[in-house]
Amino acid sequence: MNKYLLLIIYHLSLIAFSSAQNPFVKQWDYRYGGTSKDVLTCLRQTADGGYILGGYSYSDSSGDKTQMSWGNADYWIVKTDSPGNIQWDRRYGGTSSDYLYSLQQTADGGYILGGYSSSGISGDKTQACWGGNSDDYWIVKIDSLGNKQWDKDFGGILSDELYSVQQTADGGYMLGGLSGSPISGDKTQPFWGGSDYWILKTDSLGNKQWDKDLGGTFNDRLFSLQQTTDGGYILGGYSFSGISGDKTEPNWSLSGTTADYWIIKIDSLGTKLWDKDFGGTNEDHLYSLQQTSDGGFILGGYSKSGDGNNTQGSWGQEDYWILKTDSLGNKQWDKDFGGTAHEDDFGNVTQTTDGGYLLAGTSYSDTIIGNKTENNLGGEQTWIVKTDSLGNFQWDKTIFTIGHDETGLAIQTNDGCIAVANNTYGGIGGYKTQPNWDTTNITEDYWIVKFCDSTLTTSNPTQSALGGEGVAVYPNPAGESLVISDKGTGKKEIEIYDVLGRTVLKSEVRSRKSVTKDSFGETTINISSLSPGIYFLKAGNEVRKFVKE
Repeated sequence: MNKYLLLIIYHLSLIAFSSAQNPFVKQWDYRYGGTSKDVLTCLRQTADGGYILGGYSYSDSSGDKTQMSWGNADYWIVKTDSPGNIQWDRRYGGTSSDYLYSLQQTADGGYILGGYSSSGISGDKTQACWGGNSDDYWIVKIDSLGNKQWDKDFGGILSDELYSVQQTADGGYMLGGLSGSPISGDKTQPFWGGSDYWILKTDSLGNKQWDKDLGGTFNDRLFSLQQTTDGGYILGGYSFSGISGDKTEPNWSLSGTTADYWIIKIDSLGTKLWDKDFGGTNEDHLYSLQQTSDGGFILGGYSKSGDGNNTQGSWGQEDYWILKTDSLGNKQWDKDFGGTAHEDDFGNVTQTTDGGYLLAGTSYSDTIIGNKTENNLGGEQTWIVKTDSLGNFQWDKTIFTIGHDETGLAIQTNDGCIAVANNTYGGIGGYKTQPNWDTTNITEDYWIVKFCDSTLTTSNPTQSALGGEGVAVYPNPAGESLVISDKGTGKKEIEIYDVLGRTVLKSEVRSRKSVTKDSFGETTINISSLSPGIYFLKAGNEVRKFVKE
């Protein structure tokens, strides 16, 4: 290999490793809202590469909102294309308050929306609440264009708040949240005390199949659930209860005055298999969980404890706290991330394609300290943290605005980038390029911003910053195969090198001008034998960098 190629590989290797501290740069941002309060709670990427954002809105038709409010707060969703341009928006609600906290694209291309409502029969709501003005679970099924197909209300005579809904493998839905209702309405089991986890299973048309109450004698609040690979479910939230009812492990605060993470594993019919309590003697609140690729679970929330299961302690106040378990709920490791102020508005934790984890939430820490490497620009700001597969800190990013931001959420997108969303009071400033619809900046709008790794090629296809314009490689990151597209002439020998300059694969690529019109000069090579990591492809005198997942 010549000295020129070695120099290029050395230079790119330095970029790859140094950028691990903070490799992502902003691509675009958009604000969505009306002239009143719009509170984002949900962010998902859709099958077409766009995004669906959801929450609740007090705005009438104004700004980006095309429908009038039914009364108080309504569910409000915004569908965008892949660059963030609005395709459509929809409002769903009744004449009282309706708060959306969960949404998911369904197998038919539509969406299921879930939250809680105190509205009677009015507006989009076709069923009354069981307790009059008390909150019930409320789900709404819509098609791919946002047209309502049906809605369902579930609850008892007291307050029932839905925070998570998921389509299940049989086409039905699993609903989960908290309930303070006794046996009444749709609730067939008594609560143990305070509030309990309450789950309810429906068929594909929203008809109830069964429900279960799980809790102890104090307050227990469910915020996240997921169907697991064995057909059962993992449930997560936080609990003030000691050993009582369905809870088999004590709370770390024996007085019951602070909460611990509490997860429950159930089978496909709701029968409890096991439960686990994790925490310390201060507040520990779980808001997000996910089954991981190894069959275990990643739990995310915030902690103020410096004892018990928290092996690192907080930097000052509440910090992000993630905890990894095996498939039976046994703790494997935990990690704490924060600054010296509050990180107590945790959004979500997700596993990324490299096996690591992406955390998001809100940070009040406005100085570089602890794990925080950037000052806040405005008030509280969305803060994201990336870890490796063992939870070790890799990099962080503060999402700058000149205002106050809440409900920070982050997802890895299907092109390897990161989308971050929140609700913000901020006007133009920081990463935000559009003004708040409320010009006094006293109410929030939805806001999404996309970041991509500037050292990687992530679209299909694009050109590398180094080398000529003839060769492109995609997808990037790549899985089992890599496509090489050549706009030049003739055939080229290709070689793939690792970051140490060792040849790991050789092949040949056909140019566009040396093949038939229909083949477009694209060659697919099998790279399944390569270990995950960074590689460099040399075709002629051109060099491209790619990542093998």
